[in-house]
Amino acid sequence: MRRYAAALIGYYGFGNLGDELLLEACLNLLADCGIGRGRIVVLSNAPDDTSREFGVDAVDRWRLREVAGALRESERLIFGGGGIFQDRTSVKSCAWYWGIARLARVMGARVYAVGQSVGPLKSGMSRLFAGDALRNCGLVHVRDGKSLALAESLGCKNVRPGADLVMTLKPESFTRRGQRMLVNLRPCPELERYAEILRPNLEPDSVGVAMSPEDESALSLLGLRETVRVRTFSEAGELWRDAGRAVGMRLHFGVLSRIFGTPLAMMPYDVKVSEFAGQSGVPCVADEWREPVMPREIPESVNDVREVFREIMS
Repeated sequence: MRRYAAALIGYYGFGNLGDELLLEACLNLLADCGIGRGRIVVLSNAPDDTSREFGVDAVDRWRLREVAGALRESERLIFGGGGIFQDRTSVKSCAWYWGIARLARVMGARVYAVGQSVGPLKSGMSRLFAGDALRNCGLVHVRDGKSLALAESLGCKNVRPGADLVMTLKPESFTRRGQRMLVNLRPCPELERYAEILRPNLEPDSVGVAMSPEDESALSLLGLRETVRVRTFSEAGELWRDAGRAVGMRLHFGVLSRIFGTPLAMMPYDVKVSEFAGQSGVPCVADEWREPVMPREIPESVNDVREVFREIMS
């Protein structure tokens, strides 16, 4: 028997709240399958931090010998959520994750992908890397319709539609006590335009929500009195208790607003954001201001994610 039931790989250890929430959700879903954290290893950019914060073994994702050793001792490799198979910036992301998938197969680990956004894949090389990695997964679970169509166009057979993994997280208790406006920006080519749309619609006590270090510089364009860096789900709950509405760019800013039942509008810097807005029934602020509306409740179908994990771990 191998030491680990699963190795998890995603954009973990880079200080991005959304990706850390994906890891937390994966660990909880594995616990529901009877897999404790002692039987999981995480490939992380900051393995010491990941090990301390999540109570798991972790290895440096950039050290090939450590990664190979972890995969040799793992029964499965799970791509645990996010938009990792894309070439928005370069082909490097697709190439790197393809290499990890291939190494896992060489080491005898079965490969699966859950909670994925696939694309954009503009270059032939990106499609080649992403297609080979995903076709060799025992199961590919995607979080939006465009990802489903793209994965199938790459020749993937066992593709399942479903929800973002973070939507399985639940607050222990939640009582709203305020009505402040939460706003989130992140660097992107449309940043200046989005800031211009936001400025005249801000409230005097609006709070900037930074979900990664780079968000803080983006939010500085708004001249807000307060910006809060959020690092954990519990910290998010405390902030959203005081929220009356939310407008933002990051996908998981939207997911958190939906979890906490906060009127929401999204700024679609990426297709995954516009797809999420459509699923949630909230407007997109693209060229003009749109008032936030209450998102749909988390659907019962989110439980399908648990069934996917049970199938993978059976």
